[in-house]
Amino acid sequence: MNAVSFQAKTERLFLLFALRESVGECQAIVDAAIAQVHDECKEDADHYDVLLCWYAAALANLRWRQMIAAQGAVSPTYAGSLPKDRDDSGALAFAQRLVREYRGMAARLLRDDVFIFRGI
Repeated sequence: MNAVSFQAKTERLFLLFALRESVGECQAIVDAAIAQVHDECKEDADHYDVLLCWYAAALANLRWRQMIAAQGAVSPTYAGSLPKDRDDSGALAFAQRLVREYRGMAARLLRDDVFIFRGI
């Protein structure tokens, strides 16, 4: 797979996860997720492995869901009206699980930068 097909595959997966018809205004989110995933790759890893597409798309979906949740936290009210409560926590939690799942699937390609400090 090359950079162009990697980008296209990641965008298609993002659309599937985010339930959107076009990438449109989310292009920057997808591009940032791809860049983050490539930054996490081991030096000798294939940066265009299909597993990384799934991880990048899940990461972009998580960022999209975070933006939606943040927008829901601030809702305009008008004189005499009550704000409509919106709960995005379920979709956000599911997006977080997707990221963990797909990162786990691509783990062999990614650096393990986790440092655990244990006191004695």
